[in-house]
Amino acid sequence: MTTISATSPAVHAPLAAYWVESFKSSKYRGGRHVVKETNLYFTAAALLALFPDSPVVVLSRSPLGVASSFTRGALWKRWDYGNIYRHVAALAHEDEHRRWSRLVPDDDPCPPVALTRLITLNTALLADALGDREHAHVSYEAAVLDWRSATRPLAGLVEEFGSASSLPSKETPSCDSTFATTNHKDGLVARLRPGTAEVVTSETSRCLSLLRSIVAPASSKRAERWLAGADSYALATFDNPEAAPPRLTTTIRKARTEPAYVPLAPPHTRWRNLLVSNAEMCVFLNGLTDAGLKTTLHGVHIVAIPMPHERGGRLHPTGKGWRVSPGYEHHPAYWITWIGAAAYAFWEGARLPTSSELDALTAGAHASNAEYQMGDVTPVDEPGLGPKAVHHRVGNLRVWCCDGPGHGTEWAPLTRYRHGAAWNTPASREEVTSRRSRHLLGASCGVGVRLTCASSTGPRCSLNEVADRLSRWLTLLGDRTRPLSELDREAIALLS
Repeated sequence: MTTISATSPAVHAPLAAYWVESFKSSKYRGGRHVVKETNLYFTAAALLALFPDSPVVVLSRSPLGVASSFTRGALWKRWDYGNIYRHVAALAHEDEHRRWSRLVPDDDPCPPVALTRLITLNTALLADALGDREHAHVSYEAAVLDWRSATRPLAGLVEEFGSASSLPSKETPSCDSTFATTNHKDGLVARLRPGTAEVVTSETSRCLSLLRSIVAPASSKRAERWLAGADSYALATFDNPEAAPPRLTTTIRKARTEPAYVPLAPPHTRWRNLLVSNAEMCVFLNGLTDAGLKTTLHGVHIVAIPMPHERGGRLHPTGKGWRVSPGYEHHPAYWITWIGAAAYAFWEGARLPTSSELDALTAGAHASNAEYQMGDVTPVDEPGLGPKAVHHRVGNLRVWCCDGPGHGTEWAPLTRYRHGAAWNTPASREEVTSRRSRHLLGASCGVGVRLTCASSTGPRCSLNEVADRLSRWLTLLGDRTRPLSELDREAIALLS
C-alpha cells in the first residue's frame, strides 16, 4: 500500500525517481519478468500505467476460501489486518478516493466482515483500473478442481506458459506451510467457525450491490466474476479454534560455528563458511545509522527492506536503530538489496562472488533446505559441519553475485545475478546455475549474502567510510540527465 507511483509527490525526490525508473526499465530486460502484487488497493492504476504493454494475469479466490485460510492460520491477528483495515478505510475517505468509502466505512467491524470488505475493494479497484486492457483470469477454485482447463487462458496470453501441463506437487512442507504454494489439492473445504460462512457470503453480496452504483457495469460484473466460487466449497467447522499459528520452533537455535574464511578451489580463493546472519547485518545497519546515513529515504530502502515478522521479516527499524526478531539472530539475513550486500562485503574487506565461482562452489553439493522443506530458512550453520566447511553451499538462500548480464542500452539499469537455491525455490542443477538477475535495489525473502576473498580478507573498512560512499552515490542521483546504467556503475565502483 506504500508503492510509489509515477504520480506520487515523492517521486520527485532523486532516490524515489531513480527507483521507479529502474524498477520499470529492469522489467523489460533479459526476457519477460513477472511483477507479482497482491494488495495493490489504490496503487493499482499507477502500477498498470508503468507497464502499458505487458500482459496481465488476474488470480482470484472467493472470499469464503480466503476466510478459511485466515481462520486456519490465525492470520487476521498474526498479520495485523485490523490495522490494515483502518489504514485502507482512512485512504478511502480522502477526497480523491471518496467514491469507494462506502465499501470500507469507518467503523469497527468483526474480522470476517472487515476481511470481506478489503477483498471486495481490492478486487473492484483492479477491475476498474484494467478497463479494456487485455488480461487472463484464473480462479483458484477452478484451478484446484481442473488445473489444465482453468490455466488454459494463460497459454494464449503468455507464450512461455505453454500448455500448462505442470501440476502442483503433492508434497507438503514439513514445517510452517503459510507461504507454501506447491501442495496439491483434489477438493475444496472451507473450515470456519459457526456462522462465519453466512457472514462472509452476506457481506460479499452487500458489497457487490454497492459496487454497482460506484463503477461502470463492465467493471462491477468483472469483479463479481472474480469473487465467485463460494459454491465450490464444502463447509466444515474449524475444529481447533485455540490453536496457535505455526511457528518454526524446531529451527530456532544458536549457531555453533563462528564465521571464518576457509580455502577452497580455485587456488588463492577463500570462502566465508557461513552466510551473513541477521545479527551481523543488524550490527552493520546500526553502524550506518550511527554514521549518519539514512537507509530509507522517501519510502525507498537502500540496504535492507523491513517487513513485519509475521510476513517473513526478521530485521526491524526502531526509533534508535535496528533490531532482530528474537530467536532469529543466527538465521541468514534476507530482504537485503544488492547495494546492502555489496556494502556489507566492502565493510568486511571481502567481496561478493561471481556467478562462475558459485557454479564451482555448488557443483555436486546437496541442497540443505529447498522446495519448502522447512517453510523458512534454518540457522547459518549446518548440523554436522565444522568451521572449516562452507555451510549451505546449496539451499537455505540464493545469494547475490558481483556480476550481471550485459549492459544493453545506456539508459537501461544494471542488474546483478542471484545464484543458487533457496528454501522456497526448486533445487535442480539447472535452477541453481540459472542466470537470473535483479536490479541493485531489488530484494526478496529468498536471497541472502555469501562472501569470498583472495588469500586473505583485506582490512575492514570503517562504517563512516561505507556511509560516506553510499551518501556520495545518493548525491549523484540528483543529476537526472545521467543514464541509469551510468548511475548503477557508479554504485558498483564505489562498493568494489
